Amino acid sequence: MTPDEARATITTIVRRLLAKRSALVEVTPDESLTDAGLTSLDMVSLMLAIEDAFEIEIPQRRMTPANFRTIAAIEKLVGAVALAA
Repeated sequence: MTPDEARATITTIVRRLLAKRSALVEVTPDESLTDAGLTSLDMVSLMLAIEDAFEIEIPQRRMTPANFRTIAAIEKLVGAVALAA
């Protein structure tokens, strides 16, 4: 899988997870999820769903609002955590 294909796959899965937890279906990759309506509870739920979907464990030091601010940030986080595993 090429890096572009990996990013597209991550983005697709994250969008699907967001749609299950909120009405945030039409956000751009760089749009703030909190500004679009993602609550802190939604963010925790999303984080747990991401760990489950990608079979990764996000290190506590990476569990920051900045890493879940946008789809692009989540994509970068998942890629970094997956590569470190």
